[in-house]
Amino acid sequence: MTITYKEPDTGNEIQLQAEPEDYNGEQGLRIIFPTKDSFVIVQKDGSWNVMDDDSINPQIVEAIGKALHPYSRYNTQS
Repeated sequence: MTITYKEPDTGNEIQLQAEPEDYNGEQGLRIIFPTKDSFVIVQKDGSWNVMDDDSINPQIVEAIGKALHPYSRYNTQS
């Protein structure tokens, strides 16, 4: 899926690819930047957590989480 988020520092819209990925038994998403850099995020207790890269700016994760909000609302386990 393609998601668009606003880069916190510049306000520029950036299109990312998000692909479902199993991360140690948890459903996550691999977020792929246009430069092909990527990281995995998993939603826990309503917030998105980066699982495999500790250098990602938390503001970027928050912006991606807001862009993913409609997706996550329909894909959570009941």
